[in-house]
Amino acid sequence: MFDWTYFFSFIVGLFVLYWFVFLIAVWLKCYLNNLRMERWFGRDIGPFGYVLGAAAGAVTPFCSCTTVPIFAGMIDSNVRLGYAVSFLIASPTLNPPALILFYALFGGKMTLVYAAICLVIAILGGIILDREKFRKYLIEIFLINEKNTFNLKAVNRQYIGFLRLLAPVIIIAAIIATWLQGWVPSDNLLYMLNGNKSAIPLSVGLGGIVYADIAILIPIGQLFLDKGLDIGLVFAFMMAASGVGLPSVLLLTRVFKKQLLSLYLLTIFILFTVAGFFVSWLLA
Repeated sequence: MFDWTYFFSFIVGLFVLYWFVFLIAVWLKCYLNNLRMERWFGRDIGPFGYVLGAAAGAVTPFCSCTTVPIFAGMIDSNVRLGYAVSFLIASPTLNPPALILFYALFGGKMTLVYAAICLVIAILGGIILDREKFRKYLIEIFLINEKNTFNLKAVNRQYIGFLRLLAPVIIIAAIIATWLQGWVPSDNLLYMLNGNKSAIPLSVGLGGIVYADIAILIPIGQLFLDKGLDIGLVFAFMMAASGVGLPSVLLLTRVFKKQLLSLYLLTIFILFTVAGFFVSWLLA
């Protein structure tokens, strides 16, 4: 049965959240003038930029959908693509409140491994996709004041224009999220995955379809472990479901052209899969 309450609350919630993150993105554009851009995100900071992007993502409590406007704002502010990608990957998979919950349910060792793996994936993803030639496959969705002055009325007008572009995608994402939010894996699926390390790529694929916040996925992950599923498989599923999710992929189509979107999804699929096998070996 279709949950209309969840559907409309999802849409209204995203509109409100997007207004909030849109303000942040516009402020970021205004704040990051040429001097600050050169100081904090200039090419001279080298590999530290990927670490900085991943760390900034790790401390922001955004889901994969609400991370997209912030990422687009960073791109519009001429932040180096690789640094922004590191932020895009790290932000939905890590945040301090979720790590506290993770620690309470899984313990210190697993929490440290999960956090380290997510940060490494974010950094590697940024490095892999940090190519100047890829910028031509970006879609600019913000109409920022060229004077770099923050004006709330102007920002709200820009936000309305932003919603006109994104509203159809948000509605489709809400339909998919509503359909998925009540999804529970069948016993047959759990039986097929149980003890099967080769199913890790499948778990990443399933996670890439499911949309959920990492705080919601942590108790689900514990349930999967209680059912005997491999730890690497569970971690890979949690990272994919929080870091990608079909609704956020739809939103990314307004930022990435299909060439770069395909490369981005392939990159994180490989990284999540490799991470799953590594965790399975490390914590067997």
